[in-house]
Amino acid sequence: MESDIKVSICCLTYNHEKYIEKTLNGFLMQRVDFKYEIIVHDDASTDSTAEIVRSFEKKHPDVLHGIYQSENQYSKAVNIHKQFTLPKLKGKYIALCEGDDYWTDPYKLQKQVDALENNTDCFFCVHRVAETKEDGTKTGVLFPQSNLHTGKIDSTDFLQMTCAYSFQTSSYLFDGDRWRDYQMNPPSFIEVCPVGDEAYMLYFGEIGKIYYIEDIMSSYRRGVPASWSKIQNSGDVWKKKVTHYKKMAETMRLFDDYTKHKYHKICKKRELYYLKTVWLLEGTMRTSFREYSYDILSTLPLKYIVVLLGAAVFPKLSQKLYIKRLQNISEKNGY
Repeated sequence: MESDIKVSICCLTYNHEKYIEKTLNGFLMQRVDFKYEIIVHDDASTDSTAEIVRSFEKKHPDVLHGIYQSENQYSKAVNIHKQFTLPKLKGKYIALCEGDDYWTDPYKLQKQVDALENNTDCFFCVHRVAETKEDGTKTGVLFPQSNLHTGKIDSTDFLQMTCAYSFQTSSYLFDGDRWRDYQMNPPSFIEVCPVGDEAYMLYFGEIGKIYYIEDIMSSYRRGVPASWSKIQNSGDVWKKKVTHYKKMAETMRLFDDYTKHKYHKICKKRELYYLKTVWLLEGTMRTSFREYSYDILSTLPLKYIVVLLGAAVFPKLSQKLYIKRLQNISEKNGY
């Protein structure tokens, strides 16, 4: 796409009145030697988020542009990027950041653009991200938690790392043409995947090398009321988790087919990881272990096999213990 805009920053926001100013200021503080634009999509917020975005748009009309919905599009299962943001984004590169997260390094975009410009075999750049509580207090958690060094990551290593959700959305910078193709012509695994971040990492992790920058350049807020994680951990939590992990298992099967089984071992291991959560939550480990015994014994590490064998012998007890464990994790994470 020909344009004098080098980077399009895309921000999706909904009921983020407490956070959106910090997010927008993080965009506007960027020190770069190129032009960039900020596209903010407000999904019919019921608080003052839209008004705050409009006030920023008035102050920075050449840089910041808002898209304002009168009805919530997410609840209608509309592909917001495909329908609304993609037609507005002119940049050679696309950067993402949700309206409750924020950038902390004024040179973030310059560093990432330089990385992709100088490494043409990379179509995706990520960096380290610090986690905070909703009020901005640091938790000490980093994404990724492993001490990687700045440089290229090949596809196999990257896809193995994403098992633990190592790379957070506020760090994403994409090749624009590849991102547009991703939105307009999504493979089947993308449409099944229940988490957009996971689908991004699978797709872009496969098409080329990934450039990683070890600098901490943004923050992710945990426990925000309108966030996907908070919603998933409210209401009928266990039913939601079972549905989620079944979809993730299907995603890995479809991704395995999409890549013509190039990463079969990684895909199978991740599929079984998701399925074992379903079996534990449903208390069906005994019958499931029999059905998948070959895959379990040939794919998973010994420590997992021992746990699953124990759950096969005592499925109901294992179900109760596993649910209690997940409850403790949710409480610890502020859900």
